[in-house]
Amino acid sequence: MAGHTVLIGGGIVGASAAYYLAQRGVSVTLVEQGELCSGASQGNAGQVTPGHLPLPQPGTLARNLRWLLTSTSPLYVAPRWDFALLKWLWRFQQACNPRHLQHATRILCELGAASARLIEQLAPEIGLPYHHPGRLEVCRGDRSWQFACEEARLLQQFGYASRILRGAEVADFEPAMAAPVAGAVYYPDSGYCHPQTMVMKLADAARQRGAVIRTQTTVTGLDIRRGQAVAVRCGEETITADAVAITCGAWAPQFVRSLRVRLPIQPGKGYHVDVDRPERCPQIPAVLMEERIFVSPLDDFFRLAGTMEFSGFNLSQRPERLQMLLQGAGRYFPQVPQLRVRSRWCHWRPMTPDGLPVIGRVPRTDNVWLAAGHGMLGMTQGPITGQLLAEWICHGHTSLDLTPLRLDRF
Repeated sequence: MAGHTVLIGGGIVGASAAYYLAQRGVSVTLVEQGELCSGASQGNAGQVTPGHLPLPQPGTLARNLRWLLTSTSPLYVAPRWDFALLKWLWRFQQACNPRHLQHATRILCELGAASARLIEQLAPEIGLPYHHPGRLEVCRGDRSWQFACEEARLLQQFGYASRILRGAEVADFEPAMAAPVAGAVYYPDSGYCHPQTMVMKLADAARQRGAVIRTQTTVTGLDIRRGQAVAVRCGEETITADAVAITCGAWAPQFVRSLRVRLPIQPGKGYHVDVDRPERCPQIPAVLMEERIFVSPLDDFFRLAGTMEFSGFNLSQRPERLQMLLQGAGRYFPQVPQLRVRSRWCHWRPMTPDGLPVIGRVPRTDNVWLAAGHGMLGMTQGPITGQLLAEWICHGHTSLDLTPLRLDRF
């Protein structure tokens, strides 16, 4: 049995790890510099998409080149000199090849399938309202629809069924879809929930099993002796530790730098706008493929989430990008631009250049683990990542092969 484990970061991965460690009877302290779920886990689309392709795909940068410097595009790189970002983009381009696409898709689908099963089990255990209506990938143009159909055929190789919908079939399937579209792909394996509710329910369940959760506590370093972390420093206070797991998302590279580790994760800023539910609200979460907008019917409101902005560590909201979400969704759901806006939000997704998370032991240490870089799939992969960390820390091995996700692959 593992001794006292300290988790650094209170998003979906940290909360999941706290739950699965506490479930095994491990003494756990989760430390979060702000409030629980105050980062990327708080305001994402809430969609659980077990079958998924990596972001780097053949031709990705070439197709999106016209967007990169346009602040109203789905993918935006703010003009600035940033050597780390340039190196990240070079590695991203290197990963945009057919061989890596097959490799990464297989891994993401394995993680997604395992995590989806866990979420179905977790929901009744922790009192999480989880819905499983599937999801739609909707395309206005023929070109994007053909691309979506190619993705569906690839995912079928890894066990994910889909249904191809043509033109008017989309409105028959989802009556709230008012605009004419070229087609859509329906994935029955997907589900959704309120992301903040999921994290809070996991944290509450971990507490009930003995975990200690400390918010507003900033970690300033680790005490390492002969390759072993013996304590976590929080200012002048120290928390003794037999194991440490770094689960702080986009902050992870800055944190592990003190351990002489270079972690190629860039903060990819995502946005959301929450509006009142329209009278004809979609019942099935969707992805609007041309606009790269995720739409989800959460609780009593309608969430529009998406965009990818590489502008460093800043949380300034660009009004044009928020407006882009409203206008883009309005092309499919005409009521949306007139609805009352409830919240506007942005935060950083932890993006790796190869589209795969990093899960494994930190080099030159025996008891420090790292789990970060889940990109846009944190809600989908958070539970399985937490379980895998708990398995490794408690038993020294995991139920899934994590070799392809080790940090030394870079």
